[in-house]
Amino acid sequence: MKKRKILQHIIFLFIALLHISDVQFGFAQNRVALTVKEINLDEILQLAKRNNLELKMSQKDSAIAAEDIKQTKMSRAPFVNVGGIYNYIGNPVLYSGFYSKDTVIDYYHHQASWSIAAGVPLYFGGRINTQITQSEIVSRIRNEALLMTENQLRLSIISQFYTLYKLYREVEIIEANISNVKVNIKQLESKVANGQNLVSDLTRTQLQLSNFQIDVFKTWNSIDLLSNYLCIQTGLPTNTRLQPKNVVLKVPEDQLQYEQCLEEAFANRNEIKQSLLQKSYSEMTLKLSKSFYKPSISGNVIYSSNHPVPGTFPPQPDILNYWAVGIGLTYDLSSIYNLNHRIKADKLQIAKEDDNIKQVKYNIDQEVKAAYVHFIESRTNIIAYQKNVEMAELNYRVVKSRYDNDFALIIDMIDAELQVNDSKMSLNKAIIEAIIQYHSLLYSMGKLN
Repeated sequence: MKKRKILQHIIFLFIALLHISDVQFGFAQNRVALTVKEINLDEILQLAKRNNLELKMSQKDSAIAAEDIKQTKMSRAPFVNVGGIYNYIGNPVLYSGFYSKDTVIDYYHHQASWSIAAGVPLYFGGRINTQITQSEIVSRIRNEALLMTENQLRLSIISQFYTLYKLYREVEIIEANISNVKVNIKQLESKVANGQNLVSDLTRTQLQLSNFQIDVFKTWNSIDLLSNYLCIQTGLPTNTRLQPKNVVLKVPEDQLQYEQCLEEAFANRNEIKQSLLQKSYSEMTLKLSKSFYKPSISGNVIYSSNHPVPGTFPPQPDILNYWAVGIGLTYDLSSIYNLNHRIKADKLQIAKEDDNIKQVKYNIDQEVKAAYVHFIESRTNIIAYQKNVEMAELNYRVVKSRYDNDFALIIDMIDAELQVNDSKMSLNKAIIEAIIQYHSLLYSMGKLN
């Protein structure tokens, strides 16, 4: 009965392994259909800068703001109006004697006149200059937003590029373990046939191989998904599998101090520059509101001409043409009392901008602190995982020697191999994580150029 259960278990594992192999073979065929493109970090950053849609929209926002400045400056230019009128007039009826007698008058049916007027703003209480200054501030805000979008995109591409490289390294590590396990399986098959090992030892090793193959399968899927994301961000065809090349795995030296990082962040971050510009914009809004307390002065020129025809009724034998030059002065008396609430709101908005600047600095402080701590932590992890790899490899050599001399079980070999695999994977992850965290720290300092 016990042998029968063992046999059923072995058959089940064999069928499961065949099913996994078939599934992996199917997905391997799908991966073969993909186009593989080798690309380095500089190339992918240039493609993202040229083709990223979010960056293009931010660039257009900046261009729109520049055009708005030009449009606002047009308020200084003179205005010119040209107008004309044409009327068709029907024959009028003249009544007399309280409608006792009517006379139809043969009236001239066509009437025309035209005029041209021009004016120039002389003084509007400083409103025009204030509006131009506001447009310039908006343009600077948009430029800071553009730079921030570029930096965010750059950090995202760098992080995903190194993550993609990490996945390829994981495939290499796991496939190397698969090769070793396959060698062990061949040896075990011979030993099981000779009665030197149990069938369960072979089954465990085959199960280990299956787990490794599943890990490779999942990692390839992650590579394809990440490649698809990078292709979308860079404008490349989405059926392309990207493969990093010329990757530099140099972890920067730990010479940065937190206070220095925070100081540079306050000096360089686009968010702070934007919040300061937003406060300047609110101050200009207050100035603009106060300008309505002042009068408006403009210069005006007009020329008008009418074209009646002699012989019409009533008689209009003369043509009236005239021109005029003058200065217009207007003052909105209601502004004395209806601007108070607007000005109070503008002052509150300025106070709110001060609070926003403090909040932005608090957020940046927290971001710099987190990036700095994670970078130092990732560098420390590298040293620890390097030692783990050395100890795992040493343990594997000892266990393999004992196993070859029949002093250790196959389960000990499997555990030793798993420890080597896990330690190498952790070291690979720690190195990539340190590089990504360093770039995140540069971004938090406003120095990711």
